[in-house]
Amino acid sequence: MKIHYLKSSLKILSITLLIAFAFAYFNLPSLPPLQQFITKAESYDVEILRDNLGIPHVYGEKDIDTAFGLGYVQSEDDFETLQTVLLATRGTLAAENGFKASKTDFVVQFMGVWDTVNAHYESKVPKKIKAIAQAYADGINVYAAQHPDKVSRYLLPVNAKDIVAGFTFKTPMFYGFDKALGELIDPNEPHELAKDDAALTWQPNEQLPIGSQGIAIAPHRSSDGLTRLLVNSHQPLTGPVAWYEVRLHSEEGWNMVGSTFPGAPVIVHGHNQNLGWANTVNKPDLVDFYKMEVNPENEYEYLLDGQWQTFEVKTAKIKVKLLGPFHWTFEKEIKISKHGPTMQTEHGLYAARWAGMNEVRTLEFMFATNKASNQQEFESALKLNAMPSINFIYADKEGNIAHYYNAKFPKRIDGWQWDKILPGDISSLIWHDYLDYTMMPKTINPTTGLVYNANNPPFMATDGNDDAKPTDFPKSMGIETFVTNRALQIESIMSELPSISAQDLKDVKYNLSYHPQSNQIRYLNKWLALDLSQQLSSEENDAKTALHGWNYSTHKNNKLAALAVMTMAPVQKARGKKLPLEQITASFQQSFSKLIQFHGQYDVPFGNVMRLIHGDQNLAISGGPDILRAVYGKEINEQGQTENIAGDGFMMFVAWDEDGLVSSEAGHQYGSATLDKSSPHYNDQMQTFVEQKERKVLFNRSDLDGQVTQRYHPKNGVR
Repeated sequence: MKIHYLKSSLKILSITLLIAFAFAYFNLPSLPPLQQFITKAESYDVEILRDNLGIPHVYGEKDIDTAFGLGYVQSEDDFETLQTVLLATRGTLAAENGFKASKTDFVVQFMGVWDTVNAHYESKVPKKIKAIAQAYADGINVYAAQHPDKVSRYLLPVNAKDIVAGFTFKTPMFYGFDKALGELIDPNEPHELAKDDAALTWQPNEQLPIGSQGIAIAPHRSSDGLTRLLVNSHQPLTGPVAWYEVRLHSEEGWNMVGSTFPGAPVIVHGHNQNLGWANTVNKPDLVDFYKMEVNPENEYEYLLDGQWQTFEVKTAKIKVKLLGPFHWTFEKEIKISKHGPTMQTEHGLYAARWAGMNEVRTLEFMFATNKASNQQEFESALKLNAMPSINFIYADKEGNIAHYYNAKFPKRIDGWQWDKILPGDISSLIWHDYLDYTMMPKTINPTTGLVYNANNPPFMATDGNDDAKPTDFPKSMGIETFVTNRALQIESIMSELPSISAQDLKDVKYNLSYHPQSNQIRYLNKWLALDLSQQLSSEENDAKTALHGWNYSTHKNNKLAALAVMTMAPVQKARGKKLPLEQITASFQQSFSKLIQFHGQYDVPFGNVMRLIHGDQNLAISGGPDILRAVYGKEINEQGQTENIAGDGFMMFVAWDEDGLVSSEAGHQYGSATLDKSSPHYNDQMQTFVEQKERKVLFNRSDLDGQVTQRYHPKNGVR
């Protein structure tokens, strides 16, 4: 009887699982008919030329043709990353990649990305920008239809809204929205409630950005009378915010060269024939959190100005891939107050408000910068106030140079500590607008003929006295105050040069040293001054003594740089926050031990440790964290090496001569096809990159004579 019951139960279970499997399988989305996308290629008049480094040059009759071509070539070179970016923007990444991606999907819904896009797309996105976004999306769709084996069931079709939504989702991350949200929900992070001026004390913002620098030099400061621009943003070397190099040309006047990110149908930084710019991250305080007082008798009410208000409620639905065809949709309730969406933490319930939370015009802004022909048009784009943050270091053929500390600064009331948690029951703390362009800190055409930024405050943007003045800006703008090593180096070196040559600019860019007054060296010297003779072994004491003689260089042949840089890792990680010296001691001992373990000595040439690795190439590289030759690495591996994963990547040196003609040189850390190991351009630029050399940018079509290795239209699907 029991056996019969067991067999019956197993049979029922098998049938149930079969039904569940069939239900899961047949409810998976399938790829739509693909021919419709391939046919779409006929609508665009575009030619793609690949030079001998595989770099794409996109020539379209109209701007939309060029945008279509960009979507296609990016798909050719990095479809996997591009697809991941689009799925993440939609909040459907977990359906493809499983539970590990569910946090990203939740953040998309928490931020209300699609609520914003659906509410404002028709009214606030110009027809021209919709067309650019759709053309770019069509380029992706054509490639995907030609390569269905690479395509997620959740991708097609890509449309213009996906592209616009990508900016709404991603741009707040550059000033640290995701980091702020993570700190909010961290149970170990103390949350101090803001006070008014009666109890306000000055506390410097000591965050240390990872990197990026830009430098512009006016003709009167240049040794040869040329206007010069360094474009040198520091990003991860792979992934969704790694630089992709491309040249874009249309008969409607879109002629940009530079680099962009997967999902962006424009050049993010670079130059056209008239002007150019570099971007660096700035991190003013653009996120506000409010501690909510919830009605103890009704969890759906919160206190505001002495009255109970009702939360708006929406449900985040997150589809997660489990195993094979099996998926599960998780639901999480999100309460929304007049401040913004709320997050339940171990500290209580908090509402969030951030710069750019309802912004859909960022692509319009970026396209306007690409098409700008002079400084007035470039500043008109900035006046849109559509980019949540990011510095611009600008130069043009007329000899104008400028630094713009761009951000959407919330129009906050004075008298509060806006960098702390705010009380949620005071409606006057809920800001609804932003300060306009006139309040943006900026330095334009300074008398010394030099502007720069290396993630430092806007109040040091030149080596003269023409910087923006801190007293002209309210504290509520939350402008950062920390000074990076790179900023100290730029100003100290440049201030000694009455005129600056092309080689001077390169020497500064590739400078390998820490400044004696940098945060890193000041901490290291404090630690070196400690008497640790009883705590360290005799060998460790010898190594510590040797560090007194380090010359602060990160050259690959320097024999103390590895120990010094590894020892200073906690200082770098703290990004300017106060650090107990005991952590440096622990880091020193661990670093010493690893160098002995893997290399048999602590005084090993730095290049034996710091490596640029991609495919079958593994090369020594000079540079380090917060060095002008920026190199950031992983933890030391089992081969005793630290792999370079971020920092210097794509970069440009741009110049306009006396006749206004532009020329530029560029370099890339790997090659134009960073994911395709079968491509000859997977890592063909690595050797010149570690040698700190650049190559001529082929900007004009005539420059391509004898350099073209492929010429095609996307409809042919040649790659």
